Amino acid sequence: MKKFLLVLLFVLFFQYTENVNATVTAYFIQVAHNDEIFIINGEKFEAQTYCINWDKGDRVIFIEGSPYGACATAFLYNLDKEESCDVWCE
Repeated sequence: MKKFLLVLLFVLFFQYTENVNATVTAYFIQVAHNDEIFIINGEKFEAQTYCINWDKGDRVIFIEGSPYGACATAFLYNLDKEESCDVWCE
């Protein structure tokens, strides 16, 4: 429930600030393999369960964790699929 609320607040904030010059960096999935392994920003991330139908080219934002792989876990939101996923940072 906590993660759902985080995503909801972030999405609402993102929509509210679209016209206010707020910057949120979206990263493209460079490689997607079996809904489990993803290369984002040149770093490898592994789904804790599965990130179903996440594909190469999808845009993701980091709600928690680091796009540079400097983390143990990360919580991602896929802007194209409008879904979130927990991953391990490799």
